[in-house]
Amino acid sequence: MARRHAPALRIVVSISKVADLVFLHKKQADFGLLFLFSILRAFCMKTKYVILLLSAVFANITAHAADEVLVRQGETAITRHDVQLAVENFVPEQGRAELMASEKRLRDFVAQLFAVRKLAEEARARTLEASERWKIDASTERAAAQVQLDHLINGQDLPDFEKAAREFYVAHPEQFAQPEQIKAQHVLIKSEGRSKEEALALAKQVAAQAKKDGQDFGKLAAEFTEDPSGKANGGDLGFFARGSMVKPFEDAVFGLKAAGDIVGPVESQFGFHVIRLVERKPEGSVPFEQVKDKLVRDETLKYRRMAIGKEYGRIGKLPGIEVDQDAIKALVKPLDFKAHARAAEK
Repeated sequence: MARRHAPALRIVVSISKVADLVFLHKKQADFGLLFLFSILRAFCMKTKYVILLLSAVFANITAHAADEVLVRQGETAITRHDVQLAVENFVPEQGRAELMASEKRLRDFVAQLFAVRKLAEEARARTLEASERWKIDASTERAAAQVQLDHLINGQDLPDFEKAAREFYVAHPEQFAQPEQIKAQHVLIKSEGRSKEEALALAKQVAAQAKKDGQDFGKLAAEFTEDPSGKANGGDLGFFARGSMVKPFEDAVFGLKAAGDIVGPVESQFGFHVIRLVERKPEGSVPFEQVKDKLVRDETLKYRRMAIGKEYGRIGKLPGIEVDQDAIKALVKPLDFKAHARAAEK
C-alpha cells in the first residue's frame, strides 16, 4: 500500500511547490496557476486523491495569502495578516468597509502600521530611560488587561443586542419622533448689483414663468437663481423641518398644499425667493431599520461598560488586597480656585 500511495504524495509535494512559485514570482502567476490546475485535472482523472490534493494546495495558498508581505525594509515587514488584525482591532466596525474601499486610505493605513512598527524597533534597539521603560510596560499592561477583559466578556452568554435595541426603540418613541418635513426647490434673486425694485420685478417674472404649464423649474433655477448651489442642483433644497429656514421662507413653503404648488416672490434678508413644493412628509417616527445599526452598537457598548464595571468590581474584592488610604490621601492636591480665576483672566 505504501508503494501505491508514494506517487500521489510526490505529486502533492510538487503541486505545493508550484503554488509557491505562483506567489513568489507574480509575473509568472498566470502560467503557474495554469500548470498547477493542469496537473490537478490530469491526476484526478486517474486517481481518487482529489480531496487530499486540493487540501494540500489550498492550505499552501491560504498560508501564502496571510503571510504576503505588503511592506518590507530590512527585517521589518507588514503582512496582509497584520493589516487584517489591525483593521479588526483598531478600526471601529462601522468604518471598516469605508477604509477597505479606498485605496488611498488603505495605503495610508498600511504606511502608518509600518511607521509604528519601525519606531517601536528603534526604541527597543536603544538604551531606554526608566520613565521610557515604564511607558512601554504600562502600555503592554493595559493591552494585556484589555485582552483579558475581551476574553472574559466574550466568554459569557451574550444577550441578543438586536432584541435589546428594538426594546429601547419601542420604550423611547419620543427619541425617534420625526416632525413634518418639506422638500422644495427655489430661485433666489438678490438685490446686490441692482435696486430692490429691479430685483422684485425680476422675481415676479421668474414666478410667472414657473407657473406656466409644463415649465421645468430646475432649468429655470439653473438660469436665474443667484444661490451658488442652486445652479448646479436645480434649486433643490432637499427635505427640511420647521426651524431650518428663515421665517418668511418657512411660513410660505409650509403654507403650500400640494406638490407642484408655487409661491413667490417671498422676501427675506437674502433677497426674493420663488419657491416650489416638491414633496411633503407627514409627522411620524424614524423607522427602526433606519436606526437599528446605531442602536445595536449602543446596546453592545452599554453591555460592555456594565460587564467591565463588574470585572473591576470583582478585582477590587480579591482577598488579600492591602490599601494605604493615608498615602493615597496625601497625594490629593486641592484646587486653588483663585489661581485658576487669575489664569482665566489672562
